[in-house]
Amino acid sequence: MSIICAQETGLAAEEYIHCVSQSALGPTRPLGNPERVQAYLDNSPLVITARTAQGDLAGVFRGVTDWHWVCYCADLAVAEPYQDQGIGKQLMAKAVEILGPGIGITLFSLPGAKGFYQSIGLEQTDDAFFHNRTIST
Repeated sequence: MSIICAQETGLAAEEYIHCVSQSALGPTRPLGNPERVQAYLDNSPLVITARTAQGDLAGVFRGVTDWHWVCYCADLAVAEPYQDQGIGKQLMAKAVEILGPGIGITLFSLPGAKGFYQSIGLEQTDDAFFHNRTIST
């Protein structure tokens, strides 16, 4: 299957919700609140999509970055029908390409995804801290 990864602006919440709801990230995002989802999409400086040749959204990388030092990967999701095809790795590679070699990428992994991130070359650290928020719809 041919997948095209590209930076995209104006991603619609409905499309994002459809994709992410079919991934492990679904339960961790406020997908029942399209206005909130649209707001965080609109305020994310880096959105990379993975689309099929037919234009279907197969995966998404959403990053918050200063474009000079660091990018926080807020979402890396691949819809279940498209998993195990290297799409997550392609999305991360596209992010590295767009950001360039001087910008680090950091993220929080779901417990079951640690092996994936290690397999694509990310280093695990014990030095991260997190203030959790309440997920509301």
